[in-house]
Formats: sequence, structure tokens, C-alpha cells
Amino acid sequence: MKRILPLSLLTIIAITAKSQTVNGIHYYKMDDSHVSVTVESEWDSEKSQMIYHYYEGALTIPSTVEIEGKTYTVTRVDLYGCSELTSVSLPNTLEEIAEAGFSDCSSLTSVTLPSSLKKIGRLAFQSCTNLQELTIPASVQEIGMNAFCTYSDNFKKLTITDLSAWCNIEMEGILFTDGTVYLNDKPLTDLVIPENVKIIKPYVFDGFKDITSVHIPANVDSIGYDAFMGCTSITKVSADDVASWCGIHFGPTTLINDVLLNLSNPVYYSQNLYIGDSSISKLDIPEGVDSIGCCAFIRLKSLTEVSLPSTLRYVGPDAFRECTNLITANITSLQDYCSINFMNYYSNPFQDYQMNRAYTWMYINGQHVHDGSRTLQIPDGITEIKANSFARVDPTETVIIPASVTKIGTNAFRNSVLNRFHTLYINGHIEEMGEYAFYSCPFISTIYMLDTNPSAIPENTFTNNYNTATNLSADYNYKHTKLMVPTGCKSIYESTAGWSLFENIEEFDATSVQGIGLSKAAATYYTLDGRPAGPDYKGILLERTPDGSVRKVIKR
Repeated sequence: MKRILPLSLLTIIAITAKSQTVNGIHYYKMDDSHVSVTVESEWDSEKSQMIYHYYEGALTIPSTVEIEGKTYTVTRVDLYGCSELTSVSLPNTLEEIAEAGFSDCSSLTSVTLPSSLKKIGRLAFQSCTNLQELTIPASVQEIGMNAFCTYSDNFKKLTITDLSAWCNIEMEGILFTDGTVYLNDKPLTDLVIPENVKIIKPYVFDGFKDITSVHIPANVDSIGYDAFMGCTSITKVSADDVASWCGIHFGPTTLINDVLLNLSNPVYYSQNLYIGDSSISKLDIPEGVDSIGCCAFIRLKSLTEVSLPSTLRYVGPDAFRECTNLITANITSLQDYCSINFMNYYSNPFQDYQMNRAYTWMYINGQHVHDGSRTLQIPDGITEIKANSFARVDPTETVIIPASVTKIGTNAFRNSVLNRFHTLYINGHIEEMGEYAFYSCPFISTIYMLDTNPSAIPENTFTNNYNTATNLSADYNYKHTKLMVPTGCKSIYESTAGWSLFENIEEFDATSVQGIGLSKAAATYYTLDGRPAGPDYKGILLERTPDGSVRKVIKR
């Protein structure tokens, strides 16, 4: 009569068919030529449970074994639970320590990892409470989460033999919780990354709490996620030059207990960056640099000034986040500046939501951008104001956007809470308005529009973030800001998405007005009925320039 065995028992039979014990060591056939050393087990039918035969004392594992007349190579070990195992000699053919491969081997005092080893699995040495040290050979390519978490004060020493190879290991996460890291025969305190390293993989220095200084050479172009997590003793970081540092892509920020951290960049801990023997306070990014990597200068508290080159076109996320002592930033021209793609709100040196200052001063080749007028006039010819460009740009009172601009990006003028930005002039047709373009600019009292056929804008374009600085509602601007539109266009704005939210829309005579801009000292101004206008007159005027040309303008 046939019996249908439980699936668990069928599985046990299948595993047993691939297993063999030779000279007291149990092997599992991984394929036709390789075996793994495992713990022998058998099914106790009376107790309906598996019985394990754990190894005790000293164990020597051969490199090959003959099973049923065929020679197999030993490439893997899995000795989980051998609490009476005191030492083990591993063969020079070994390539992998299985997940939890030595876990709970609580009597194990020593083990030498062979130069053939490629992979150390998760929790490989968990709860090896009598293990005192381990040396990682240069051959290791992969280490799993919590591989060396022994949870014991006895574990004193983890030795790295090849720093270049270590930087390239695929690390899954937290490495270990105890002990001191050695580079060959010395404690690793001053970390100098070798010149031949291009990539530092994620987590590779996770938990190396004794590192006090780090030098990153020019060849490094990528440092992975949380590569320096837990390296809280770092007080100095140095690099070969600014240009190469800008080219490093650091891993992204991470949120821990509602605090955003970047543990890929060691500057996060040191709060300084040295080029040679000098700590950077005035950062001059050289011409030719076209990009700044993610988180490049995050939390660089020593930084007080920065100069951006004309060649810069990209700044990665969080590049200047928490540079709270940054006072001035110099650009080559507004045209060059408007060509930069800032990837998020903290990419821009002018933007730092958590800063301890009111604003960062913007200079153009050493001259203040406002030239005393407190007006930011975007140059004619620029077609796009990119995302994150002008938020918190020092104490701007007036912003003038020329007719050439057709697109305003996300967060372009965001968070002008402290700088009293009160008047906005838009001379042309904005085809595309980004999300939150003028978010939290609660002091805008008047917006002048020359566009007679406006496109829809997001409803959050002029909303406010409720905060203690303003104590204003999200829709404050829509209730109190005056929107000035050309005569005959009020109904158009009232029926256009986004603009229709404004409760105070008024018309003004914009007939033949060619543009809104700063007045010219050499020009002569007349009222629309031909009378000379005094120097304090504001509004729509006729402007006569020395060459005899006349145009209608709005003089502020």
C-alpha cells in the first residue's frame, strides 16, 4: 500500500539523498563538483523532529572529498549552532561562508579565513561570544548584514589586509557592533584611500568608530550609501583638489528619527574639508567644473564664501545643505547662473531652510547683485528660470522677469519669508509654471502682469507654509496680494486656473507698454499727458532716452 508522505518529510529525503558523511564530516552536494560542509541531521520519527549532530572541539576541513568514487571540492561551510566547536581549519578552496555559517558557535576562539574566500553571509559570526579576532583576506567580494556582530566584549580586532579591495566589497549593511578595526598591524585611525580606488562601495566603513581623519584622492568618483555611517570620531577630511571633490557622487541622504543625514560624505561628521593643509572657508570652484555631485559640501560649517564658475551647469541634491555659516556667494553673471540645474531645494548655496542666518548675499564678479536697489532684474534673453534658482536670495524687494522668460521652475523663488520680497513684475507669457514657484513669499503685495492670455498655473504657486515667522494661512497671498492685469483681461484671469484664486484683481492701462524694468538715470520721463515727471513719480510713464527713442514703461 502506498503512503503519501508529508511534504516536509519528502524534502528531508531529497536532502538526504544529496548528503554524505565522510570521516566524521557531513557534506551536501551543491552540484556535480562542489560540496558544502554542513551539520548532519536525521529525522526522529518517534519524536517527529529533526536531530542534529553538531561538531565539537577542533575541526579540520579538507579541500576535497571523495563521495561514491567521485572527487568533490569543498567551497562552502555552514556550521550553524555548533556551540561546542572550539576551532576550525578551513581549506584553501573555500569560497563562501553561508548565512549564519558560524552563528551561535559560542565556544569558537579562532578561525583563519583562507585567501580563496569570496563571500561571507549574513550573521555569519553572530553570537560567537568567545571569538577574539578575524582577518579578512583581500579575496572577499561580498559581506552580508551584521556579519561580525558577535555581541561580546571579547571580540577586539577585525583586520583588513588590503584597503583597495575593501573599498570595493559589496556590503549589505551594518558590519559589526564591537571591536577595533586594524589595517594589517595598526589600528585604523587615519584613513587614506589608495590612489587606485575609483569607487567606495556602500557601508564599507560602517561602524569604524575609531577613524579620526579621512583623505579622499582625486581618482575617487563615487562613495556609496552610508559608507561612513557610525564614524562619529571623524574630525578632519581632506582632498587633493576642489575640482575632483566636486566630481564625487555621494550617496543620498537618509531620514533617521526625523533628521536628514548623509553618511556617505565624511564631511557630515567633520564639518570641515581640507585642500592640502588649509581648511576651506572660501570655496572657489574653478572654471571648467560643470557639475557638483550630490551632497558634496553638506554640513560644511567652515564655509563662509563660495564662487561658482561660468561653466557650472548641474548641482546635485543637497550639495550645500546645512552650510549654515555661508554668508556670500559669487557668480560670474546672471545669464550663467540661470543656466544651472539645481536638483533640489538644498542644492543651491543661497538656500538652506535650517540655516541660522537670514540670507546669503549674492554677488556678480564681486559686485552686489542688487547694486543698492534691492531689485533682482532677470536679464533679457533668458528663456527659463530653472527650479530652485532664487529662493532666499538675500533681501530682494522687487523681482522683474523679462518677456523672454517662458518657463519658471519648481521652487524658483521659494521661501522669501525673511527678505520682504514685495513686488513682482512679469513682462511676458509664462507657458509653464513649476510647483511652488513663489511658495512662502507672504510679503508680495503686488504682481504686475503684461500677459493678455495667461496660461494656467498650479494652485500652490503662491501658497504659504504656516510658520511662526509669519503666522499666515496658506491662502494669504490669494486673499491679500493685488494682481494687476492689462485692461480688459480681468475676466480672463478670473477664469484661468491658478490665477483665479486671487481675490484682488485690478486692471491697468498697459497699452504699448514695452516692458517693466529699472529706470535709467540718463532717461527723461513724462506723464501720459506730456508733463515732466518728477524723480519720485511712480507708475506708467513715457520714457525718452538720449537717442530720442520713446517708449511707455512702468517706473518703480
